[in-house]
Amino acid sequence: MAIHLKIPFPSEAAVLRKQVSAERDWTPTQRLRAVADALAAAEALSRAGQVREAQLKYHEELEAEWRRRLKEFIQRHALS
Repeated sequence: MAIHLKIPFPSEAAVLRKQVSAERDWTPTQRLRAVADALAAAEALSRAGQVREAQLKYHEELEAEWRRRLKEFIQRHALS
């Protein structure tokens, strides 16, 4: 049995219209701050991506070392 809540949500178009209307009155300084904020966010995402890349590489190196040691252990102890 589905329950339907009668909660009105604004349409995405209405939200965008409201945002554009508010931004239309921004001063040049406010516009430059918005651009700087967007660039800072992009830079932060780029750095986060590089950190994640390094984490994955480190994990792969640990996995390869573990496999190498396991093979060595098996050769030494299980096959004798």
